[in-house]
Amino acid sequence: MSVAMSIVDIAVSRLNEEGGARVMKVNVTVGELSGVEAGAVEFCYSACAMGTAAEGSELVIERVAARAVCGECAREFKPDNPLAICPQCGAFGGRIVSGEELYVDNISVE
Repeated sequence: MSVAMSIVDIAVSRLNEEGGARVMKVNVTVGELSGVEAGAVEFCYSACAMGTAAEGSELVIERVAARAVCGECAREFKPDNPLAICPQCGAFGGRIVSGEELYVDNISVE
């Protein structure tokens, strides 16, 4: 709920900066390892936007898959968790290259 409310706050602030009448669309990027459940944000967004200039706006969430690169064998792989253990060589602590993202990408106002 707090993430959805923050998205609404960011969108309304942008609207106020640009002098628009209402928020039309908000694009958000959510990584698989961000700790944020995209479905929960989608569910809460319209309730959080109610009574604001973002009410009725469209929320578009781009989900980013988790990817890591092994520091030992350089294999790219999908980590099961943030510890990123390489499935090829068993090395611990691969470098996460995607999946931790959480940001508002674009806001369309009218």
